Amino acid sequence: MRVGSFDVASKRWVDGVGAAPVARDELVVATFNVWFSDFHAEERFQAIADVLSRKMPDVMVFQEVTPAALAIFLAQPWIRVRYRRAEVTGGDLGNYGMLMLSRLPIANVTYTRLPTNLARGFLTAELDTGGQPLTVVALHLESGKAAAGLRSRQLGRVFRTLRRTDNAVVLGDFNMRDSENDRIGEPYRDLWPVLRPHDDGFTEDTTVNLMRLDSKNKQRHVRFDRVLLKGGGWRATDIELLGTDPISPALPRVFPSDHFGVACRLAAQPLPAEDVRPQRFWRR
Repeated sequence: MRVGSFDVASKRWVDGVGAAPVARDELVVATFNVWFSDFHAEERFQAIADVLSRKMPDVMVFQEVTPAALAIFLAQPWIRVRYRRAEVTGGDLGNYGMLMLSRLPIANVTYTRLPTNLARGFLTAELDTGGQPLTVVALHLESGKAAAGLRSRQLGRVFRTLRRTDNAVVLGDFNMRDSENDRIGEPYRDLWPVLRPHDDGFTEDTTVNLMRLDSKNKQRHVRFDRVLLKGGGWRATDIELLGTDPISPALPRVFPSDHFGVACRLAAQPLPAEDVRPQRFWRR
């Protein structure tokens, strides 16, 4: 796993986690499975970067990150200037991996392998927000209907890792069907149905995403990509889908990915009186 930031002087990404705290009372987190296919890959990856550049999430996590996708994301000037990165790609993980980009310092970053047939795992990072602590977990669970039992064990492993963590956001590609929703319960809240209970929020939707329909030649309407929240230190205030339009009018059946991304806004809740300390909030 590599962790670090872009060094302007040497014009390269350098390893290391040292950075001053960045105090925030609000955070936007986002997840995007970028689809590892070579189909219009560079154009799609650039389109994902462009979509996110208009949102500037504080934390972004990506799944199915190929070398080509990693190169495009890490070459973006706005990412180089503002973000730190933690990534685990290549090697025995296969032809794609995971990437986390954060505008806040990321500390104690770990990658944990899951019981899997597909080299799946999860990234865990602690964010220094200058106030309410927050642990971010980026995951990619096993795919396929037949893997429901394995996904349940994988998610249980993630939850056990966080059992002593007060405040956590868990996001990524869960690959879970609605029939598996009972795997998620207190103290975790699945934020899409909490904030938008009357909206299906499908992140694979062949009614809209014609590229997904063309690639598989079958209908699919599922909410694989999710954001979960644990603890009372942060409150979710808004959630939306990303990448729901074709990448250009000239390519009306090519979308940024076969998945839509998800972005969620979180607001810090007041610290208990005994934990209050002076802090200076940084704002965009």
